[in-house]
Amino acid sequence: RSSFQINKTYFTIWNDADLGYYLDDYVGCDVQLGLGYIYNADPFDETYGGVSGYQDYPPSLGCDFFRGPIADVNDKIDNDQDGTVDEPGESIQMSRFTYYNNNIGAFPPQTTNPDIAIHYYNFMTGFWKDGSPFTQGGNAYGGTSPSQYVYDGDPVGNTGWTEKNSGNLPGDRRFLQSAGPFTLKPGSVNYITFGMPWAQSPNKGGNIESVRLLKIADKKAQALFDNCFKILDGPEGPDMVVQEMNNELIIYLTN
Repeated sequence: RSSFQINKTYFTIWNDADLGYYLDDYVGCDVQLGLGYIYNADPFDETYGGVSGYQDYPPSLGCDFFRGPIADVNDKIDNDQDGTVDEPGESIQMSRFTYYNNNIGAFPPQTTNPDIAIHYYNFMTGFWKDGSPFTQGGNAYGGTSPSQYVYDGDPVGNTGWTEKNSGNLPGDRRFLQSAGPFTLKPGSVNYITFGMPWAQSPNKGGNIESVRLLKIADKKAQALFDNCFKILDGPEGPDMVVQEMNNELIIYLTN
């Protein structure tokens, strides 16, 4: 509705999941799936402060842009992670995945809650409160190699950069999932659709197994969205003809 063109626009989904007991959470993302998620750092989720934890069966919660905003023409970016750059009508999937801590005092102050407008925009676009970039390794603060995606390793296979492999202190995590940048012109319309898949392992102590099941659920949800929520049709019912006889019915089934 604005009369001004908005440059470097981002759509961001902010999540304060509080997964059961809110002080023992980790976060991560799967770049190829466009999925950000939160999961329990240990196999047991406590009950605390009157809030019931999941006990021996901690789940995992995710966020996925099923349809992101339309990218600018010729931006030279593979926005939908399919290996092709600058497709007509290409939508932007998860282009940033960041986080911060709600535990003030337990973590470096630049990794905690935003206070002013620039802090919010920084978190949306891949920068900490002080303007330094999220960096590869550790808690993503103070490194030398900028990263668009925090904790993009695989906790299921225990490979790559994960919170566990970094030895991070679990905490009250908030994570942000952004799609951008793109140009929003006066009068233009852009749509996004996002979903929040959830999965819970049926096995005791399955906090990591829940992440594996979450990724399966996300693939199914994305496929359903891509297919306009149409599922495969079952077989057609047979044609039935009933012939009335003396004290009996003869039923003919065809097709």
